[in-house]
Amino acid sequence: MNYNFIRPDLIVGSCLQTPEDVDKLRKIGVKTIFCLQQDPDLEYFGVDISSIQAYAKKYSDIQHIRCEIRDFDAFDLRMRLPAVVGTLYKAVKRNGGVTYVHCTAGMGRAPAVALTYMFWVQGYKLMEAHKLLMSKRSCFPKLDAIRNATIDILTGLKRKTVTLTLKDKGFSRVEISGLDIGWGQRIPLTLDKGTGFWILKRELPEGQFEYKYIIDGEWTHNEAEPFIGPNKDGHTNNYAKVVDDPTSVDGTTRERLSSEDPELLEEERSKLIQFLETCSEAEV
Repeated sequence: MNYNFIRPDLIVGSCLQTPEDVDKLRKIGVKTIFCLQQDPDLEYFGVDISSIQAYAKKYSDIQHIRCEIRDFDAFDLRMRLPAVVGTLYKAVKRNGGVTYVHCTAGMGRAPAVALTYMFWVQGYKLMEAHKLLMSKRSCFPKLDAIRNATIDILTGLKRKTVTLTLKDKGFSRVEISGLDIGWGQRIPLTLDKGTGFWILKRELPEGQFEYKYIIDGEWTHNEAEPFIGPNKDGHTNNYAKVVDDPTSVDGTTRERLSSEDPELLEEERSKLIQFLETCSEAEV
């Protein structure tokens, strides 16, 4: 395991690999082991999670909790953060002591969950918590996912239907990657023979979503739809932007909390805590 104390009561690290790692964490005061890995993560590294969970259950002074978040997927992180942090919040209240939050390498998902907990629960401004986190561990939490998850709770998760279209040129198969499913997934489009367009209707929450077309196996973008790039990796992507009424109360709140360094109002933090106390837990 590779880990760092972010605060005296909060550790971010890499995954446990053997049941004996539970003993190592008990010796440094850990009361909650909070695992964010999915089955493919565990299988890739040959980790037997069931033996680790069974070993932890032998002790009354430590609890192993597993709440899955998909790796390298900012949208899944955004959607999962409320329930996951709610589960973490309740575990910390129940168990006390030190909490060990981990994903696989402890570079993306775990830092993001720890940072969100610090922002929502422990009274930090977002970038204040980020500065502390980065001073303790080199990592890459997705800040926009945290901002959006915060706004989703405080303003309600509003969705709108977006329609993507691509003019057919004799293609056999057209798919979309990115959008709200991540770059490791694909959604097929349907060919409307009457209009000659490949079409996908997708209900999306507020935010900006990049995507790419995959036409007969070849990745490309559609110049007839909004696109940005090339980015730092040299990719040009299409994007869909979903925006509610910016002049409404919720629109004003979204704009403020979308800033580089959002600060929660006292009543907003209270609303977040209330949400965490009442939301369904995400443990698997």
